[in-house]
Amino acid sequence: MSTIRATYIQHGSSAVPNITLNASGDVVVASGITVTGSITASGFVSSSSVVIPSGSAAAPGIYFAGDTDTGLFTASGNTIAVTTSGTERLRVDDGGRLLVGTSSGSDNNALLKVQGNVGGATGVGWIDVRRGVAIPGADGMLGYISISDSSGNIYAAIEGYQDAAGGTNDYPGRLVFSTTADGASSPTERMRISQNGNIAMSSSISPLPVLGVDNTLNSSGTQTIVLGNRSNANNTSSYYIVCQEPGVANRMFVYGNGNVANTNNSYGAISDIKLKENIVDASSQWGDIKNLRVVNYNFKPETGNQTFKQLGLIAQEVELVSPGLVTESPDRDAEGNDLGTVTKSVNYSVLYMKAVKALQEAMERIEVLEAKVNALEGN
Repeated sequence: MSTIRATYIQHGSSAVPNITLNASGDVVVASGITVTGSITASGFVSSSSVVIPSGSAAAPGIYFAGDTDTGLFTASGNTIAVTTSGTERLRVDDGGRLLVGTSSGSDNNALLKVQGNVGGATGVGWIDVRRGVAIPGADGMLGYISISDSSGNIYAAIEGYQDAAGGTNDYPGRLVFSTTADGASSPTERMRISQNGNIAMSSSISPLPVLGVDNTLNSSGTQTIVLGNRSNANNTSSYYIVCQEPGVANRMFVYGNGNVANTNNSYGAISDIKLKENIVDASSQWGDIKNLRVVNYNFKPETGNQTFKQLGLIAQEVELVSPGLVTESPDRDAEGNDLGTVTKSVNYSVLYMKAVKALQEAMERIEVLEAKVNALEGN
């Protein structure tokens, strides 16, 4: 075995050593190293830049011993990519985007883009968020996605839960959507989708219906549900609501012009005696019904309502006869702001009961007259 004993190597034109071997056995190079082949080392430290060939997915510029097609390479300027088995798996492009399963991501501003899955680049994009334990138990949170600012303050969140006791091949799930209210510092649940597809706009609704909406979370809200329709839907061929037994028949419609129709013309009110008290006979309704003016009218075109001739009452006139039949609601603009005016409505369902009472009174009077006529004819 031969030994070369030297502490440094210095070129004749250099004022300082170019390569130095220190007492620890490290080789210190004063400037760059140019290698046309490969370098095999158990450790490598540089206080300056290290220039590595760009490489490719099949032959990366940095690879691991015995695995020459797995490592790092750069496909173009200002990008770095990871390859395994000679196939690019992810890259960071010049815009800072992390691209998984694709090499192109400049079509939008997303910092993360996932294309395809392990089954192939043309498959569905797939992101898997997991908890670190198997089957955490009923109501156990499985995943959490937060939407925050640069300081970590959370403005909205999506959570995934185990919705009930589960087991092998039994994985009931629940999604919860939360937002942070103005003046609050943490999100509050606004909507949940349960294991059976039921949707609730509040966690306080129980039992959970197919769709439940609770406006108590919005202390300043005046509207719980608003259903909009297209601009030319003021007719009976468009619908706001269709109630049906799927595959059997339709049961009820709320039409685009506000008409309501159902299959049996039955409309009712809860009227069980067990729910009522202070039950007494109603007072006479003869005068109220007699003094109401029934008119024909049509809506003004600028109201957006249909303008055909209708039969009904005028709220302001009804108010003078029977104020309890009239209600009013504030007029609001498209943003819900109070305009300072009101619109009056007539409670026709109560009016019908007043008419029934008046009809009973009329029947009693008719019967009295009939009795008198019969008596006179008998004489």
